[in-house]
Amino acid sequence: MTGFYLRWGVIILIGLWIVTAGANRYYRDVQPMSPEQVLRNHPAGPVRIIGMVEAGSLMKEPEKSQIRFALVRNGQHISVVYRGSDPDLVRELKTLVLVGEWGQDSQQFLADEIHLVPNYGFITAAYLVMIPLALFLFLMERRVRLLYNEIKLSKTYEPESDKFG
Repeated sequence: MTGFYLRWGVIILIGLWIVTAGANRYYRDVQPMSPEQVLRNHPAGPVRIIGMVEAGSLMKEPEKSQIRFALVRNGQHISVVYRGSDPDLVRELKTLVLVGEWGQDSQQFLADEIHLVPNYGFITAAYLVMIPLALFLFLMERRVRLLYNEIKLSKTYEPESDKFG
């Protein structure tokens, strides 16, 4: 039984390592910033920003292949110039996650991609289902192991007799 508990201990440690690595990647690469954070920090390099397209601010400029609008989140506004593909995805009052860079010269966010808006409740529920599943597997394997040991100790092995020989 020591090997059984050791194996499950290793499985739990690997699971915790995966959760830690996933959380680190989320906070480092995936977590979107708010307009307030972008305006305050002026980050260099690619940034993900989340917000809603403000009503009445959408201006399409087909000759330049770009769209200008204001992105709002928690009362903070940021001016955005979107030059990416599929401009039909940008509509008023729609929440977007934009990927781009802060234009230090123009004081605008220059976006070139639109990503999916994360649904944190769904993601959390999907991963929390794994906890009872792992507990069920642990308990079932433990019962099978105990039953196997009980059967092995209660009956000695008797080889089959050769009925045809």
